[in-house]
Amino acid sequence: KTYVAVDKGLQWLADHQDADGRWNADDFMLHDPSGDRTTGAGDPNHDVGLTGFALLAFLGDGHSLTRGKYRDVVAQGAKFLSRSQDHETGLIGEAVGQSYIYDHILSTLSLCEIYRVDRSIILKQRAQKAINYVSRHRQPYGVWGYQPPPSGDTDTSVTGWAIFAMKAAQDCGLDVDQEAYQATLLWLDEMTDPGTGRVGYTERGSRSSRVPGINDQFSPERGEALTAVGLLGRFFLGQTPATSPIMETQADLLLQSLPRWNPEAGDCDMYYWYYGSYAMFQMGGRHWKEWNHALKSAVIDSQRSDGSAEGSWDPAGPWGPQGGRVYSTAAMVLCMEVYYRYTRLTGTR
Repeated sequence: KTYVAVDKGLQWLADHQDADGRWNADDFMLHDPSGDRTTGAGDPNHDVGLTGFALLAFLGDGHSLTRGKYRDVVAQGAKFLSRSQDHETGLIGEAVGQSYIYDHILSTLSLCEIYRVDRSIILKQRAQKAINYVSRHRQPYGVWGYQPPPSGDTDTSVTGWAIFAMKAAQDCGLDVDQEAYQATLLWLDEMTDPGTGRVGYTERGSRSSRVPGINDQFSPERGEALTAVGLLGRFFLGQTPATSPIMETQADLLLQSLPRWNPEAGDCDMYYWYYGSYAMFQMGGRHWKEWNHALKSAVIDSQRSDGSAEGSWDPAGPWGPQGGRVYSTAAMVLCMEVYYRYTRLTGTR
């Protein structure tokens, strides 16, 4: 069932790629039950981020510029990101709005993963410039947030994505800021409640953020998104439950908020499920077994099987209004790819 779900999800994404290679944030929004294009309220500044995120779903299934039946899809997406990059600064997209750094990081992550498979000199240069921009966005002696230095703005969510992009860049031989790794571990320690294991957003043990009037009906207390970010981050940064017992505590905490598709009750968070799936897969054993059982039910059973929406997932959850059906479908495909996207060797591919 998992492989079938992945293939259908990728087919939907391929069918809904724009002619210029992007996935458009204006399309397939929350109130579009058919899965057809709409004139939704999506922010076009998120197009590069959505494109990077969608490409990760294809890359996770083994498709690249030269491999797989979706190689043309990957190639078109990569060309769009390349065209969207400032050749001087390395920024992909524009520094518009509060969350542009998310879009840049996701695009950077996908470029690094493409380069890891398809060793192109031009792609290497673009990926290096992109990761350099990520490094410059980090606060001095600290981690990442929405705003560049010297604002002092830092949070766990942006930091999580940034450190994964850094590791992807390192994996493919690019130059990275090694000091960022120790700074991130210090941040995770600072944000972690030693009793519960909960990882905070900007303060120790605090909950995920919500946008009033947009997604606050999805209570952050129904999930442990940032704890999942912190747990997976520790794996990527070389820690293990044997050497860092807090990781076992955090995995136990995730088991108290298992995936459940019930958006009407405010119980659906694909961002959390994405991070939780990769973190719990790294944990293995009872943690992965229990999480995986709930994940399969929540994800596979909710995949659309009707009309033009077939293969996609409705953009339910707190971040559906921003990313729409492209975001939700890419996220759920990535969850299903957890079995083979990373090994259990401390985040090594």
